[in-house]
Formats: sequence, C-alpha cells, structure tokens
Amino acid sequence: MKSLIKLYLIIIGVFALIFLLVNLTGLLSVADVRAYLEQIQQASKIRIFIIVAVLLASDVFLSVPTILIVTYAGNILGFSWGLLASSTGMLASGTIAYILCRFSGNRMLSVLIKDKKQIDEVNRIFHRMGFGMLVIARALPMLPEATCCLSGMMKFNFIKFLLYYFLGTLPYAFVLTYLGSISNAGNPYPAISGIVIMYIVLYLLWFFKLRRNNETTEKKTVKKFD
Repeated sequence: MKSLIKLYLIIIGVFALIFLLVNLTGLLSVADVRAYLEQIQQASKIRIFIIVAVLLASDVFLSVPTILIVTYAGNILGFSWGLLASSTGMLASGTIAYILCRFSGNRMLSVLIKDKKQIDEVNRIFHRMGFGMLVIARALPMLPEATCCLSGMMKFNFIKFLLYYFLGTLPYAFVLTYLGSISNAGNPYPAISGIVIMYIVLYLLWFFKLRRNNETTEKKTVKKFD
C-alpha cells in the first residue's frame, strides 16, 4: 500500500509542477482562464461548448483549473449543455492520460519504482481497488489525472476504466454545472458552498477507502507470517 501511495504522490507532484510552470511562465494562468471564459459569454453555444471541452481535455498537459471551467460552463451554457461539455472534456482528458501512460507504463514504472516486487504489489492493489479509486478520484485536485495515469500504467481494462471514470466524473460535473447555473457574479455563494461540501464528502470517502484497504493489506501480511 505504501508503494501505491508513493507512486500517487510522485505523479501528483509532476502535475503540480506542470501547474506551477504553466502559471509562473504566464502560459495559462487561472486569471487568464477566468478572463477568457468571461469574454466568450456572448459567443454561440456550439463555440463555447467546444472551447470548454478542449480546455478540460488539455488538463492532462496544462493542469487547467477544472472547478472554475466546469462551474463557468454551467453558468454560461446552462445546466444541460454545461454538463455535456464538461463531461466530454473531462472524459477526454482522462482517456488521453490513460492511453499515454499505457504505452509508456513499463518504462515509467521502472524509473519510479526500482523493486519489481513493489511494482507487482502496486499492480495487484490497484486492480483490486480500481473501481473505488476511479469513482472517487475527484476527491482532490490532480488526483483524477494521477488515477488515470495509474490505470494506464497498470494496464487496467480500458472499458472498465471508461465506465468507472464516467461514474465518478458524471456526479462531479452534475453538481458543479448545476451550481454554476444557479450562481452569478452577484451571488456566487451557492457554487462556493456546494463545492466545499462536495469536496469534503469526496475526501472523506477517499480517506476511508485508503484506510480500509490499508487495514486489509496489513491483516493479510500478518496472516502470511503467522
């Protein structure tokens, strides 16, 4: 379990570094994204739909502010179109991360983890926990991207990956786009309060999921040496 957490932290660290570099170099800051989304409010719905989907799909490369974009999508496009655009973009981002890491997974794993036994352990644990981890991957920023990358590295079944990731992404997109659709610049509190509550719930689910699986792993280890 420690090897899996270590691998998660390394991958999240890479995405955090990308986020810092993108913002520090001025390539695409959070302020830029917010200003751009505000500028395109008068554009056609199809154009805004495409822009939202492309921005979210680029998250795997640029670490864009997902919460901001999804919430704005609900505000600009309305709930239905915002939900569709957000879900499409986030699923595209996850799929890109999965495919990239699936084809380079063995080399990446051999660099990140030297011990083959630890690699086998991570593989075994991830395949056992894959469903829960993909469903509640939205619990923390950059966790979804890391989970998608791990799914590819571990060669997790692609159809199952899409299904589980969709099950985790849809409620997230549903809540944020709805909150965005009922909020505005003069009354942002529904979105802010809803986002805080949602993240607390997701984080608690993620925490207890890891804790329970850690306890299960420890019990198996104890039985093995009894």
